[in-house]
Amino acid sequence: MEFSTILQDLRDEIDIDDKIREKTLPFSREAVRKCSESIKKTHKGLYDEARILISEVHQIIEHTELDISGSDFMAKSRSLDVAYQELAEAANLLSIIERGEFTSHHEYGIPSRPYLTGLADVIGELRRAALDFLRHDDVTRAEKVLGFMDEILEGLQTFDYPNALIPDLRRKCDVGRSLVERTRGDLTRAVGQSRLVKELSDFEKRMKNGQ
Repeated sequence: MEFSTILQDLRDEIDIDDKIREKTLPFSREAVRKCSESIKKTHKGLYDEARILISEVHQIIEHTELDISGSDFMAKSRSLDVAYQELAEAANLLSIIERGEFTSHHEYGIPSRPYLTGLADVIGELRRAALDFLRHDDVTRAEKVLGFMDEILEGLQTFDYPNALIPDLRRKCDVGRSLVERTRGDLTRAVGQSRLVKELSDFEKRMKNGQ
């Protein structure tokens, strides 16, 4: 076979990969953007709107997966891992804040690695939610959120595998551990302040009744 023919065959294959890549990249970015919007809606308590966005992301990813299937290289490149990771984060944040439960990776067909790293990112969003609850003097909900943060971190730390098998999980767990401890400190101070305010209020009442 002529060398030029060999090269042309390879070029044709890579050209197809490149066209599919250029076609799917915007969809992946759109999925990530919608996940970010869903997270914002969840923090605002707009749960129905957040759920609609998550459903739209799922549809985008499913359609993109079909396009990628036309390229063996793209199918193996895990090019949708970031979108899947963001979907895992947005879906779990919503279900935890709204219903107090986790969203399984099966529900949206999220692969194992991006699901785990997405869960790790949920810890940061839960810290934000906990601080919001504390600002509104809702210590009970903040405590529940901290419980979920602890549960996620403890669960992820059982996946003691090399970085090559679960990329970036260890680093995210290190970050998550710091966020959990900071949130526990914030909650402890808030509970202490709440108790102090109550004690002062009770003291004032006793003083008034004694007069």
